[in-house]
Amino acid sequence: MNQCKPQKVCIVTGGNSGVGLMTAVGLAHFGHHVFIACRCASKAEKSVNYIRSSTGNPKVEFLPLDLASLDSVRTFVELFQDRQLPLHLLVNNAGVFNARGTTQEGFELIWGINYLGQFLLTNLLLKTLQHSAPSRIIMVASDLALRPTSIKWERFVRKTPLNFIERYAVSKLCLLILTQELSRRLENTHITVNAIHPGFVQSNITLGHRLSKYLGIGISPQDSASGLLTCATSPDFAEVTGKFFDYQQNEIELPDLAKDTELAQQLWEQSRLWTGCHQDNPKTPAKPETAVGLLEPYSLAFSPPELGYLTQTIVENVLPNPPLKNQFYHFIHLLFNLKIGAILLLVNQLRKKEFYMERHLDSEAVWSICQDKNLRQKLNEYLGEALVLWRSEIWVNYPSQQLIPFWHQDSYPNLLQGKGKTINVYIALTEVNERNGFEYIPNFQLTPDVSIKIKDPFSGNCLFNLPEDLEQQAIPVVLRPGEFVLFTDQLMHRSIRNTSGQVRLALTLRLTQPSVHIVSSYSPIYSQPVLL
Repeated sequence: MNQCKPQKVCIVTGGNSGVGLMTAVGLAHFGHHVFIACRCASKAEKSVNYIRSSTGNPKVEFLPLDLASLDSVRTFVELFQDRQLPLHLLVNNAGVFNARGTTQEGFELIWGINYLGQFLLTNLLLKTLQHSAPSRIIMVASDLALRPTSIKWERFVRKTPLNFIERYAVSKLCLLILTQELSRRLENTHITVNAIHPGFVQSNITLGHRLSKYLGIGISPQDSASGLLTCATSPDFAEVTGKFFDYQQNEIELPDLAKDTELAQQLWEQSRLWTGCHQDNPKTPAKPETAVGLLEPYSLAFSPPELGYLTQTIVENVLPNPPLKNQFYHFIHLLFNLKIGAILLLVNQLRKKEFYMERHLDSEAVWSICQDKNLRQKLNEYLGEALVLWRSEIWVNYPSQQLIPFWHQDSYPNLLQGKGKTINVYIALTEVNERNGFEYIPNFQLTPDVSIKIKDPFSGNCLFNLPEDLEQQAIPVVLRPGEFVLFTDQLMHRSIRNTSGQVRLALTLRLTQPSVHIVSSYSPIYSQPVLL
């Protein structure tokens, strides 16, 4: 271990294998305090032991990090900052090449891991890097970043397509754009930001890379890391920033998209919105009881740990496992009876995976929330002792999404018959705030300047166009986990686009009195209403 150089604190994402591991070995050999950031604790433990034994440096540690989860990134930063250490080097090395799906927050998986998770990590650590300056940030990119000719924003919130290489290339391009934007924003702060193309490495990122060692092609992780370490530690690079190098320190010409300052600014602002890092001035919530149709918030009887367990159960066990058999039989029944509205509702539910209906019928976790004593007490005060639950909906609002962007009132004249009261309940299972929930118009009244945009022919519910001055009066609903509000069909409201960087989960219940019945020609549920 080299004892001559002053000890620095370094973070290497993906430091448990490949180039990341060899980079961590090199930094530990220099005598630096190295943190390996990766998902798998068992693999990290083996890597930490290997680095310590091979370098003689005991200051090598592991902190868990899953870049497919923005919450995991935030937790990692909290754990690191709790150590009250400086940070002199951040190596954003972790990444995936061939993966499919979405991140925890609903972003395309490759782009979410390779770029957005790294963006949030870097953004949250910037102050620490500034206080520790001189410091350096290294982005492990790829020469594939030179291929894209445009960025299609809508693809970032969709699942990985068959052509995953395009998503990989765009994710690495975004790292180059971020490198440029950060170098401009961090000018005169003694923080440098550069990107490295590691070359075709004999690593485990794909089958081809795994086989390359035996085929005699590519370069070793040690050789690739050697170039990265030079850029990360050499005095020759102390003032170099905003550049893209190969592993032999040869500068690579940046593509035109990476030089586009307007595009870089747009990507920066969008990334801050997607990750909840923006510092705008949201609307200030007012007391709900000032609104027409919205009653003041109340709290469930569940303790925070109890509610947390139920919410976790819903996320991990209920939502991924829909009652497919029941839904299939229900679909056949609806098709046979030509209930087109209910068919469209069912198909849309399965396709979008943003709302889940009637899970109180098959989930004990959802049903236990429906039975909460504080909730029942407030419902009894409004509806009386007999409570008919005729519909439930779990709403999942992913970052960058807006569930129902249109102004509407939850009125269902084509679904309900008979005289009696109805009420809706909105229960926050996670935090609901001015950046991810819904907003309403206080003291709303239908006037001639309010027009109907479209009317649902099946439920009878209307979507409205509101004048701009009326929209500006909108107030967001803010609820802590476990709080709920009651609202009537008079409440004019719409969803807020989720810019919180976190998934918002809520449960909506629709209840009425026994004197009100669901019409036989329209059935949005799998069985008859239930009595609470």
